[in-house]
Amino acid sequence: MHYFTIFCIFIIITLSGCDKEVVLQQGVISDLNERQLLNAQFAKQGGLLMTLDFDGQVVVLNANDFSIEFQIAKKEQLENTRLARLSSDGTILIVANENEVAIWSVVGKALIGKTNFAGLQTLATISSIAISNDNDKLIVGMSDGAINMATISTRLNNRFKPHTRPVTHIVFTDNDHYWSASQDGLLAHRVFASPEPLTEQEFSHRITTLAMDEQKERLFVSDALKTQLIKSKKGENAHVQLKYMARFMVFRQAYFINYASILATSSSKNHLTFWDTVTGEELGTWTSEVQTPSATILAMYSNDRGELLTVNSDAMVEKWDLTQLNKL
Repeated sequence: MHYFTIFCIFIIITLSGCDKEVVLQQGVISDLNERQLLNAQFAKQGGLLMTLDFDGQVVVLNANDFSIEFQIAKKEQLENTRLARLSSDGTILIVANENEVAIWSVVGKALIGKTNFAGLQTLATISSIAISNDNDKLIVGMSDGAINMATISTRLNNRFKPHTRPVTHIVFTDNDHYWSASQDGLLAHRVFASPEPLTEQEFSHRITTLAMDEQKERLFVSDALKTQLIKSKKGENAHVQLKYMARFMVFRQAYFINYASILATSSSKNHLTFWDTVTGEELGTWTSEVQTPSATILAMYSNDRGELLTVNSDAMVEKWDLTQLNKL
């Protein structure tokens, strides 16, 4: 009992001598609107911010002053819009509802065209969308596990069914290669227009997060239980597993910080966690500011000044000072 008391006193002294909590949060720099957001995305190297609210309104903003660059008029909106994606250069906007995709020119502020997409099952609906860096290849994932691969310039479409459940994530690595992930736990790397995978990996549970860094050299994939991998382009077996004390963690979004070996992840609540991408060690978890209990971070972008911008489902833009992590 005597030794146990001494041990407890030692722990208390040790903890009380620790450095004070590192403050990364620099405050809310913009409250975009009063409506909650369904989706958000930074593009054009952080210069543009796209938001989609639950009413189906899609807006493209200047990410510096949050002025409106482009907005789809209400009468021209797709009915029940639930997905939206900006091209990497910010010139093309893709929006989708259950079975229709509309392609807009952000610069020309005009509709390029609309196309219907279907799965191999009658009631299949659109579950994910992505566009290549050259803005010519469109991939549309379906709720039945099918994938449509359409070339915009030729209007040719190839369809096959590599998954057994909804395709939730699609990420282009270049103009001809992409990753797809599904609720069936399957992750695959393919060449556009080819059904044969270059590589495949099966996870025990549904895949909840898929993200790639800007250099297209690292991929982060997480399932709904305890497998979270940072995969390297160097080889199929070159990966780092995230390390934490909890039994399991579920992530909503992930983002590789530019100019640093740091990965940022968001939870289903308002937690933002940073990880060392070399070791997989947790650098710390911080809380974002929210107005509703269920709010979560939807999009992230970091600049060369060590700042991270986040947008949550409450339409609040926050700034974070990552130089405090001493990893930049």
